[in-house]
Amino acid sequence: MYSYRLILFSPILLLACKASKPVNRSYDEDLSLYRIELPKVIDEASVPKTLKEPVELYGHITEEIDSISNLIVAQNKKLNVRDGFVIQVYSNVNRDEALDIHNYCQDVFPDVPINLTYNQPNYRIKIGAFHEKLIATRFLNVIKKIFPKSIVIAEKIPIIALDE
Repeated sequence: MYSYRLILFSPILLLACKASKPVNRSYDEDLSLYRIELPKVIDEASVPKTLKEPVELYGHITEEIDSISNLIVAQNKKLNVRDGFVIQVYSNVNRDEALDIHNYCQDVFPDVPINLTYNQPNYRIKIGAFHEKLIATRFLNVIKKIFPKSIVIAEKIPIIALDE
């Protein structure tokens, strides 16, 4: 039975293992119909440097864009926060220790905003409100001397209202 299968499938196996001939096809297509003809070089002296008349825009697309941009500006004025950075100096479950560190930070950094928050089960103390990470990192280097486990965190910070 084994020899019968061997005799039957060996020619099929030999034909399947036959090497295929390499196919050499050359690509030949005339693309001259699609080429763009560029104008000849013109002397710079003959070309006017400025337009004589301003170009008028037709259509009402500029009014639509202006109205959409005004809506976006109005929405952004309603927002009171933006992306920024704070420095987290403490995160733990001990409330008394958090209050002690908060009071200490207020004594050491009286001009910097200090925020004590409670996100169950942790109390977190965050210092500062920085718009740029570089400035937050510089302040972090000062704080790391007191609180070595401090880190910079990306957070929404309040926008200071400026007189317009």
